[in-house]
Amino acid sequence: MDLEGLKGLNFVMRDRQTRSLWQQATGVAFEGPLKGKRLELLDFLLTTWGEWRKLHPDTLAVMPDPKYLNRYRGTERSPTQGFIGDQPPASRGKKLVDDPRLPDRERIVGIEIQNVQKAFPIALLRRQLVVNDSVGSTPVLLVVTNGDTINAFARTVRRRNLTFQAKPRTTDLLDKETRSTWSPDGECTSGQLKGIKLQRVTPLPSFWFSWAQFFPTTQVYSIK
Repeated sequence: MDLEGLKGLNFVMRDRQTRSLWQQATGVAFEGPLKGKRLELLDFLLTTWGEWRKLHPDTLAVMPDPKYLNRYRGTERSPTQGFIGDQPPASRGKKLVDDPRLPDRERIVGIEIQNVQKAFPIALLRRQLVVNDSVGSTPVLLVVTNGDTINAFARTVRRRNLTFQAKPRTTDLLDKETRSTWSPDGECTSGQLKGIKLQRVTPLPSFWFSWAQFFPTTQVYSIK
């Protein structure tokens, strides 16, 4: 894939084999021989290096190639660092989406399950830390650790929907139904369900204007 440009203030990529154009936000080809096809989304975790090393101390890391150091300049910045007010440059002063449910530039993580989408404002997640909710008919759990890492899971175990809460004075969780203890990474470490791992769901980081533009029927999470 090569970066081709922008469409709707969102990256467009061109594959080298068929020259089809793909929208980064949806993974769908909108022009070319593969028009209508969608890339498979692989599970990933957006986190810090410190958090990742706690989970995987023997992990390997990609290091810069000394031959191309000049090309790496600026890549250590966060995706919005350098924007005025955390705004993408082309969006300054413009109304970007006709959907008033959230401010255009609200940072969200989006979840899609069985063609149903839901946007979760990151500011709300950081206030609650543990969120029991649903996307369509699928019960989900979102967990924020250290303000940086957001994990999401399906919270149905053995045909039973579990409800989670923070365990006092720890970073662990408790489910109210069995009182089992769970790590923020979705593994039950003690109790009736010890050894079970929750099924991961991938939360996609985005701005509201981008998510709402490509998923106009999206649901929006709010504090009830």
